[in-house]
Amino acid sequence: MKLKTTLLAAASAMVFAPAAHAYEGLYGAIGAGLNYMGYENDVSNDSVLNPGPVVFDSSADMDLGIGVYAALGYDYAGPFRTELEFSYRSNDIDQIDPLAPNFSGWPSGSISGDYKTMAIMANGLFDFETQSAFTPYLGAGVGVAFVDPDVTGSVNPGAPTSPLSISYGGSKGAVAYQGIAGVAVDLAEGLALDLSYRYFDTLKETYTATINGAPAGVDVATQSHTLFAGLRWNFGASEPAPAPVEYKDCWDGSSVPVSAACPPQPMEDTAADLEPIDFTVYFDYDKSNLTPQASTLVQEAAARALENDIETVVVAGNTDTSGSSAYNQALSERRARTVRDALIANGVPADRITLEAYGETNLAKPTPDGVREPLNRRSDVTISFE
Repeated sequence: MKLKTTLLAAASAMVFAPAAHAYEGLYGAIGAGLNYMGYENDVSNDSVLNPGPVVFDSSADMDLGIGVYAALGYDYAGPFRTELEFSYRSNDIDQIDPLAPNFSGWPSGSISGDYKTMAIMANGLFDFETQSAFTPYLGAGVGVAFVDPDVTGSVNPGAPTSPLSISYGGSKGAVAYQGIAGVAVDLAEGLALDLSYRYFDTLKETYTATINGAPAGVDVATQSHTLFAGLRWNFGASEPAPAPVEYKDCWDGSSVPVSAACPPQPMEDTAADLEPIDFTVYFDYDKSNLTPQASTLVQEAAARALENDIETVVVAGNTDTSGSSAYNQALSERRARTVRDALIANGVPADRITLEAYGETNLAKPTPDGVREPLNRRSDVTISFE
């Protein structure tokens, strides 16, 4: 009887366990940080229609700058989020590199100005949900950026090169894209510290310029690396905790939820030990990992089963109706594999185990589509003996 009582206690604990990421709805985010454009951001006039009196293909070195962002997003209560992001970046120019021996460039002190970039990006993000306060994530975005360089320089290097002056600027729109990596750290319910890195780039654009007083055009690249620290908060409340489960007493002294069936009564004690062992492992919402209670449950079931000759073990994974049927089919397979691996780790022969995955088609408690029901998030296990 100890095994059955342990199984039911563990199942009840898992039903009550809260989901690690149960929020679904709108969220907002803001942040600020350091923007590094670094070295070798292309600046040239060798490919434009009007290169002016001097042709060069060089690089602009930029000082460390700043970046800020604000975002409005939607969390789908699973691993996926989408958001619309507005960002602003600004970096001062340090120099335009020389190209020996005929192009002196504009070294530090001979050139001034900055690059300002405003961007509107559509981002898609994937959260790697954990059972802790830390949630790493990856993402990517695409959108439009308005790049506004404002640069002026003048240098007189002497022989063999001639004096050079340059100015270029004006705001232009360009296609922008970015890669995102970060981690959210829970601070309070619905509020998280958001630390992220963004690789940001735009397609190269040509800007109106003058070189030595003559009209020209200059091609400018704006690749950058940004480290942001910010806050993200949910606009709605997190999904409420499940209502308390009511229990009923069974013939063997155990208690089960009123919607679950009591263990069958054995007809006679002599045959009880060889009756199949049936138990159910429950999972958190959208999870396929075993809790410590569930691991203990499987360990004790395996120990009892190994006292006799095991003939077959059937592990059947199931889900509730929340999410798409294709996603739930794959989730039920993962849940079945998790229980199988735990049984093998506790000595049950792998060649005796058969896996079945029913997705959302084999509900313990029938519900409409899209309903999260703890009793349906499970793997059913039947161990039969020779």
